[in-house]
Amino acid sequence: MWTYWRTRNGSTRIKLAIARSIPYFFEDLRGGLIHQVSNLLRFTGIHANMKRLGMKLGIVKAPENTIPYISDESPIQQLATPVSKPIIFASYCIDASFQGNLKFCGGTKELNLLVKLLRQKGYEAYMVTYDGSYEPWLLDSQPHLSIAEYQEKLKSAQNVRCVTSLAGAKAFIQPSQQIYFWDMELAITEHQDFAALAELYQGKLKGVAAISRTIQAWHMAHFQRACTLLPNLIDRTLWFPTPEQRQPRRIGYMVEGSHTEAYLTVIQEAIRAKGLDLEFQRIQGIEAEVLAGMRSCEVFLSMNIGKDLLWGEGCPRTVIETLATGCVVIAFDIIGNRETIQDNFNSILVPRYRPDLMAEALVRLYNIPGELDRLRTNALALMQACHTFEARWSAIQEFLQL
Repeated sequence: MWTYWRTRNGSTRIKLAIARSIPYFFEDLRGGLIHQVSNLLRFTGIHANMKRLGMKLGIVKAPENTIPYISDESPIQQLATPVSKPIIFASYCIDASFQGNLKFCGGTKELNLLVKLLRQKGYEAYMVTYDGSYEPWLLDSQPHLSIAEYQEKLKSAQNVRCVTSLAGAKAFIQPSQQIYFWDMELAITEHQDFAALAELYQGKLKGVAAISRTIQAWHMAHFQRACTLLPNLIDRTLWFPTPEQRQPRRIGYMVEGSHTEAYLTVIQEAIRAKGLDLEFQRIQGIEAEVLAGMRSCEVFLSMNIGKDLLWGEGCPRTVIETLATGCVVIAFDIIGNRETIQDNFNSILVPRYRPDLMAEALVRLYNIPGELDRLRTNALALMQACHTFEARWSAIQEFLQL
């Protein structure tokens, strides 16, 4: 699906650099030339002599005192004609082999939450997958359309917003006139999808949002365009703490890859060596099962090392959802976690690939009286202030020009 993307990216970057440089070159050349000629004319007195001659011949108007006035011919501003609310479609469908309905995918959930919020605000909004189907793993899946139904709606709708999280989502992007891109994963945008994104910037791209400051800055630096910050959304009607279900000294974790078992062994051995008695709980399954598991834990170990050696992972939903349940997180320092967690304020960050430091942080948490409560209180305050639907609504309005 993404064969030879490195070669394509290289040529795209060269074209982008040339396209950006040419206007600057001529602007600098023109500005410098005009400046030098103007200085020469003024220095030799030619400019003043030509101006006086022009005034004598009536070619140049003599300066006269004027007072500000409002022209009678000034156009009267008309009130804007009311426009109907746009219909919003959200998808990352590429084709029949990548239908945009992945199970246990953060992007799937993020777009579903966007659609849910828009519908709550009175907008007609839909998820779009290739055949309209979806995996029933979320607690609250939103209405879905097939690509064919989406195309039919585009024919009659005058005011639409087409939102994608994947620049290479050809089946969704191709029928649309304009695209709004919410970038959630730089490991894909920077690599496989860079050429497709550059093409969108030259044509269909109407609005851009990023799920983190790092991704926002990347877009602004590469394409010299404004980019809205739109971090993760949290549905507080579902994700909230239930202290009565929280089990003392229960530590949650998920299988985050082939490294998980070895990392967990390192952590458990270090804990035993310190004489600390903790219960380790594996969390997995559909959203309802994950939510119950998170609520039952005091601490969650996020052993996600990311999708990319450099970029890590955009903004893993696991961490933000864990914090929303009042569970304190110890996570590896990758770009998404770095922006959700303020180290030692609302949870703890440790360098990537260092389970030994994760174990040390866990020991400290249980050796400092009141530390868990302090971090939990700060985490819940941050969730309420920054990640609820209402907290993110203004950013969504800016991004989608609502």
